[in-house]
Amino acid sequence: MTSVKDDLPDHALALLGYVMDGMRRDVHARSAAGAGAATGLRSSQLRLLSLTPVDGMRVTDLAERVGMTKQALGEFANALEDRGLMESVRDDQDRRIRILRPTEQGRRAVADGEALIAEVEADWRRRLGAQRWERLRALLLAAAELGPGQPAE
Repeated sequence: MTSVKDDLPDHALALLGYVMDGMRRDVHARSAAGAGAATGLRSSQLRLLSLTPVDGMRVTDLAERVGMTKQALGEFANALEDRGLMESVRDDQDRRIRILRPTEQGRRAVADGEALIAEVEADWRRRLGAQRWERLRALLLAAAELGPGQPAE
C-alpha cells in the first residue's frame, strides 16, 4: 500500500505549494466560519490589504509591491472597494493618479486576518511539533530574505 508521502514530488517548489495550499484551505475554512471583518476574505485579499499603507499608495506602486499587474490589482481593489474594505481617491497633485488605501473596516479586516493566520499557524505548530515548526519558519525567513536572484552566503 502506498502512502500519501509516496505520492509527493521531491522538489521544493511542489512541496511549498502543498504547504501553502493546506494553510490557505485552513485560513479559508476559518474565515468562512467567521473571522470578524475578515470573514469570507481570501488570503490573497488579506495580503493586498495588509500591504496597502494606511495613507494609501499609487496603483502602479502597489501592484509592484504585491507582484501583480495593474489590471489584476485593479480587479482585487474593486472587489475590496465593493465590500467597503478599500477606497480609491485621486492624488491631489495629479488627478490622473489613483491612490488606494484601506478603510477603517479594511484595517479591522487586516487585524482580524492576522489573528486568524496566527490561529492557523498555532494549529500547524501543534501538528508539526514546536521544534520542527520553528525550524521551518527560520528556514522560510532565511529563504525569503534572499529574494529573487540573490546568491546564498
